[in-house]
Amino acid sequence: MKRDSCCEKKKLRFKRFLRMLSNDPSLLSREDEGEARSLAEYFAYSGYFPRNEPVDLSLLVSLLLKRSGHGADSEKMMEFVMNGGTIDAFMDAARAE
Repeated sequence: MKRDSCCEKKKLRFKRFLRMLSNDPSLLSREDEGEARSLAEYFAYSGYFPRNEPVDLSLLVSLLLKRSGHGADSEKMMEFVMNGGTIDAFMDAARAE
């Protein structure tokens, strides 16, 4: 029973995070940034190649951040956004560290 409650809390937290991302002005499409990258390009850049298993997006984001030279991981990014920050502000703060 306790496990179900924990899973439900994680789901609700994740839904809240996605809702916050959908309202993040720094994620709006920008014409000056060129074409969007494919998921395959992100896999190649990060070095993450899942084989016949579900994609762990948290791991992918963490690897992308690390590959980009940031010390933060996906959990820190999620906390930052959940506390009212934007992705642009997170990236700027991570670069400053």
